[in-house]
Amino acid sequence: MKGQWFIWRCVCILAILGLVFPLSTVGRAEAGLDETVRASEPGGTEDAAVTPYTYARVIGYAPVYRSPEDAASGRGPVRGVGGGYVWVSLGREPVVVEHNGETWAQINPGEYVRTRSLSIYQPSTFQGIVLAEQPTQPLAWILRPVQPSPAPGAAPKPDAPTLPRYTLVTISDTKTVGGVLWDQIGPDQWIRHVMVGQVTVSPRPAGVGPNEKWIEINLYEQTLAAYEGDRMVYATLVSSGLPQWSTPRGLTRIWWKLRAAKMSGGQGRADYYFLEDVPWIMYFNRAVALHGAYWHDRFGYVHSHGCVNLAPRDARWLFDWTTPAVPDDQNAVKPTEDNPGTWVWVH
Repeated sequence: MKGQWFIWRCVCILAILGLVFPLSTVGRAEAGLDETVRASEPGGTEDAAVTPYTYARVIGYAPVYRSPEDAASGRGPVRGVGGGYVWVSLGREPVVVEHNGETWAQINPGEYVRTRSLSIYQPSTFQGIVLAEQPTQPLAWILRPVQPSPAPGAAPKPDAPTLPRYTLVTISDTKTVGGVLWDQIGPDQWIRHVMVGQVTVSPRPAGVGPNEKWIEINLYEQTLAAYEGDRMVYATLVSSGLPQWSTPRGLTRIWWKLRAAKMSGGQGRADYYFLEDVPWIMYFNRAVALHGAYWHDRFGYVHSHGCVNLAPRDARWLFDWTTPAVPDDQNAVKPTEDNPGTWVWVH
């Protein structure tokens, strides 16, 4: 998609250089799950590639040459990349060549960079859950490894099992002890609420029809739920805007969808970023969008420049589910009166 769409000042994504904290992703555990949730599995993307391209972060500043031969012969670079939080996409099938003992990667047709200037990052494999039935209890994902306590306010037993990050649980009860909220996730299993991102069924916002699709984004919990009418059909974690670039609240519609596009911001500032081929973009409030984030695995925590970051598999699921649909042979589409965009409610 390079060169087709360039969103120069999208109020999106990361704001501070180096805000990438890779975490090992884990499979969903079923501790404390009721039968409704346990019977439901993500659909459509489990066996597919996590992202449509291979991505790499540029280390420092890298000269770009038309070919490795040009560099070896002393010809100057055509341009440079880097000098900020800069990511490039290496295509669906990366082209890597060796010349005169150096290894090069193609970042665009006729543009090569030494691989020592690139750091390939494995995108998060986390994905939310497709719900076969309406949840009867709140759902939640563990945000940090935690040992459950036998009672609210109590210390965990030394031999208590540790629940890893991204474990999916259901919450059967909540109590306050000493001003701290504690959630029950199983028999004699209590954890502080700050350790989870929770999803609870919400009523339809005023103005959304009984048969319409809509998305709820809970900024406090850092969670997302997708609905068809009154029934929740999907839930997951997100990363919305950092305090200085908070995601705007309100009820709006998706007004533009793109399969992939470049995003950039902070030109000439310390928070400069440039990201190629950001996948599965759904703009819903001017320049604020839902989109896949291949550069971090901090879902469940605020982390963006205003947009709503999604794990790539979540972004793809929502992109396929939301309206308007994007034809297979097109990169982008805008809604029409007969085919309006899906509602998005941020609160």
